[in-house]
Amino acid sequence: MGCVNSTQDEKEAKQRSAAIDRQLRQSAKEYENTIKILLLGAGESGKSTVVKQMKIIHGDGYTNNELASFRPVIFGNLASSIRVVVQSMEKLGIEFSNPDNKEKAQVILGSMANLPSYDTLPPEVIEAFQCVWGDEGVKNCFARAHEYQLNDSAPYYFSCMDRILEPGYIPTADDVLRSRVQTTGIIETSFKVNRLTYRVVDVGGQRSERRKWIQCFDDVRAVLFVCALSGYDMTLYEDGKTNRLEESLNLFQAICNNRFFIKTSMILFLNKVDLFMEKIMDTDRHLRLFFPQYSGAEHNVEQAGKFIQDLFMERNLNNNKIVYPHFTTATDTSNIRIVFKVVLDTIIRENLEAANLL
Repeated sequence: MGCVNSTQDEKEAKQRSAAIDRQLRQSAKEYENTIKILLLGAGESGKSTVVKQMKIIHGDGYTNNELASFRPVIFGNLASSIRVVVQSMEKLGIEFSNPDNKEKAQVILGSMANLPSYDTLPPEVIEAFQCVWGDEGVKNCFARAHEYQLNDSAPYYFSCMDRILEPGYIPTADDVLRSRVQTTGIIETSFKVNRLTYRVVDVGGQRSERRKWIQCFDDVRAVLFVCALSGYDMTLYEDGKTNRLEESLNLFQAICNNRFFIKTSMILFLNKVDLFMEKIMDTDRHLRLFFPQYSGAEHNVEQAGKFIQDLFMERNLNNNKIVYPHFTTATDTSNIRIVFKVVLDTIIRENLEAANLL
């Protein structure tokens, strides 16, 4: 009887061992077929927009319910942008063309705490938005937005204000791409292309969030660093003094030469080309005024972009490390679709070479 029990126990033990071995082999296979991409960059660089594009391009996109869920965020972005413009009027010595609109502005500011609960804005708030944005003093202040900190999405939402204020408003994919919620903590997005699973890890870019970055450094196959080209004439939200492009350059140097990433693919997105082009071509915010070493022509986007790209490439101190730069507009799905295909091909090739399979 004892021998029978012993044989049965051995059989069950072998079955458990075989099951564990199968699970380990499956886990190893999944690990080999999973590529972890770490998305890094300073605040306001457009990293979260890149993640949204991945969902649109390689995921299932946004359902109507998911689009609708962004409505309070967009109401909040619109109201926050109006608030920044209105508050900047006093600093710049600009008056409302219609004094009554000062009270209308207070209606907007007073409603901000309740915006997340609205499916449709109350009539008095809608009227307040229309009156304030129609005020010539507000328009004049908005035209001087380079003199204060205004969200990049503000011009877009202002131009779409009538549509956003309509009853039953449902955000479009473009509205969602331009929505702004500060990333805090660590956000992971996964998608599958062919037989490979990509895990994209996005961590907040503000200085206060960067201490969390090291938690994500393990098993990273590629770093995708995002910089906003259009920040060359702007300062950080955090201190109002540090040049945003200079901050990105210093941060890129620290990441690119970090011992954790010696053998990691390094991808550089020089982002917000559309806004960069507007500044270089249509304003007097010449690049040389902020980076005196720039000797190229004014109003020349190609030369200005190449200059900034070279600044980043010079921060790579490892002669054996290749950095792959791309000029991007993260809000442009067709642009990101093309660029990201090239990026995925690059990551796959570099990882195969590292494994001596190419």
